[in-house]
Amino acid sequence: MRGIWIVILSFLLVVAIRLCYVENYAVALPFWDQWDAEGDHLIRPWVEGTLKVSDLWNPHNEHRIFPTRLFSLMLFQITGQWNNLFSAKVNVVLAATIPTILLGFLYRFNGLNGRKWWILPFLIAQFTLPFSFENWLVGFQSQFYFLILFVVTAFGLSTAFPERASAQFLVFLLCFLSTLTTASGILTPLTVAGVYLLQWLSEPGNKIQYWILVAALTIMAIIGYFQIPHIAAHDMYRARNLSEWTHSLLLILSWPVGPHNWIAAPLWSPALITLAFLLKRNRLRKSDFFMAGCVMWSLTQAMAIAFGRGQELTALPSRYTELLSIGLVANAWFAIRFVEEYKVAKWYKYLILSIFPLFFHGHRKRFKSDMHDVQRVHRHSVVQTKNVVSYLQTNNPNYLRQPTMHIPYPDPVGLKQLLDNRTIITLLPPEIGSNSHFNAIGTKKEQ
Repeated sequence: MRGIWIVILSFLLVVAIRLCYVENYAVALPFWDQWDAEGDHLIRPWVEGTLKVSDLWNPHNEHRIFPTRLFSLMLFQITGQWNNLFSAKVNVVLAATIPTILLGFLYRFNGLNGRKWWILPFLIAQFTLPFSFENWLVGFQSQFYFLILFVVTAFGLSTAFPERASAQFLVFLLCFLSTLTTASGILTPLTVAGVYLLQWLSEPGNKIQYWILVAALTIMAIIGYFQIPHIAAHDMYRARNLSEWTHSLLLILSWPVGPHNWIAAPLWSPALITLAFLLKRNRLRKSDFFMAGCVMWSLTQAMAIAFGRGQELTALPSRYTELLSIGLVANAWFAIRFVEEYKVAKWYKYLILSIFPLFFHGHRKRFKSDMHDVQRVHRHSVVQTKNVVSYLQTNNPNYLRQPTMHIPYPDPVGLKQLLDNRTIITLLPPEIGSNSHFNAIGTKKEQ
């Protein structure tokens, strides 16, 4: 019973801390892609009655963001407003559900006992520190939270009920939904297939359903890959050769400590070492299968980022950092498991626990710069809101002819066209939208 309360309190703690950041640093004004992808191409057609079902999974760059579109429509129906601050607050609950599901499945698998509770501060830190501020402050970034939620739940179900038909159906559905979030969602069915294979390797036998599932999930990933649109303008970000890809991958895996690539080894080797150790001794448990999926998934996400954004990569973008979270937590888990299972009294077996001081040192070192970035984004958001409100009140386009981050959209002309659309303005929160803008436009036309 104590474990259940710890899981619940962890959820509330993550919600409280993240909500504090959102309350203090997020604003109601939509930002960047929200203006066209969410406002102009989704909510406006919905209000005007022109939205087609196919619009829900049309590509957004390389992505589909189907759950995010449904989520945006649901929030709009509830609030009657297109409000970034409200959606960012709801994202807090989505984000806090991820560590809750992780702990919940571990508790169900009887995995949270003894030293294994050491992962709790590791987990809380990874979901409460502000390194992923781009996702925290912009409600449109919910696709990352949906993706990780689908992944963690799929791993849990495939481990808890590997042979139950209903669970397999849900796993298949979650994998399919993952392919409709971000482009890298196609890696979910592959890593879930890896969890099924790992369970088969641990207890080999004539389990034909495992192989049918693995084949079906692999086919899903292949089909999803060919559905990803090619964006020629993004070729400039791709790694150009194996050396560049390897360098970028190690740089990504050295986060949050960095910038030295060798740090990737102590951060990510615990899972590889422990899985081989436990598999050889037939000591893998359900909790290990579950956490192995988390490691595989985050590793493949890192590989995908290193390829797609690896050209001259110098730092991991904030919006991608949360894709590493479940993998890092799982590595901490396997470090503890190795110390528990390696019975020989050798001092060097504790070297694998170096992941803990490295992890906390990395976050301590970067916290100040992360908060600086959060405050910088907030200052820009305040300026953006002021310029948009000023334009709506005066109809003076000079308020939109500003430096890049002083308006909430990359194109001043495109932003003006959006703000001149009556439906778009009626969607915005009252403190931003202004009927006087339309009165000014009407008076100008009459003259």
